[in-house]
Amino acid sequence: MAPIVWSLAPVVGRHVSRFGVCLSPEVSFSLAGSLLVVGTYCLEKAIRTDRSWVPMALVPLVFGAQQFCEGWVWTGLHRGDARLVTIAASTFLFFALCFWPVWIPFSMLLVERGRKAKLLLYTMTSVGLAMGAIVMVPLVFRPSWLHVDVEAHSLHYNVDSSPAFRVLPNLVWQVLYFVVVATPLLVSTHRKIVHFGMMLILTAAATHILLPHTFASAWCCFAAAMSLYIVTLFYRLPRPRRADLSGAAG
Repeated sequence: MAPIVWSLAPVVGRHVSRFGVCLSPEVSFSLAGSLLVVGTYCLEKAIRTDRSWVPMALVPLVFGAQQFCEGWVWTGLHRGDARLVTIAASTFLFFALCFWPVWIPFSMLLVERGRKAKLLLYTMTSVGLAMGAIVMVPLVFRPSWLHVDVEAHSLHYNVDSSPAFRVLPNLVWQVLYFVVVATPLLVSTHRKIVHFGMMLILTAAATHILLPHTFASAWCCFAAAMSLYIVTLFYRLPRPRRADLSGAAG
């Protein structure tokens, strides 16, 4: 199954230029379709083999849903449909700002066994939930604080009007965000999960340098593409040992 990752990579790679990312509805919808296929395989394998991995198996599927939403943001902009843009962009940002900081540490919490690791992951999940609420709740009640436009062939989600970004600078929020999202992956006892975390950090650093104004759109696209790598984990996913099962039951 590993070759699937590399065969699907050109879907995104064809649209990468020297200093920008040429994104479009076609890119978002194509990537969403690819993630649906891979995510379905991962989910089916997790259900058959070890259900503690189901939350992680859902990662490609949720990234697919997020990219599907961004495809509709592009469509709304092209049509001049402000309502469609607001709904699709708000849903996209829910995944980006609120869902991932909770889901990633929660997913790892279910598969890691060490007490120290679990304590760290409980903490990261709680911090992620608080961060997501602080950023997203004001946008729910005041959608006018969200503005979307096209810049450098990518989408710029401008949420600087939100009170959260008046209290702390955007850069501080980004650092906190990546601490919460990346740390659970980097401290994992599973090598391929660590690889996935390193890929996310490298693409985040490159995106922050090259495309700082359209970071959310560009990096989420890259992260979604990187999640295709997860199929290599589920292809060889071992069944849980009896010791793990008895420990979970206790």
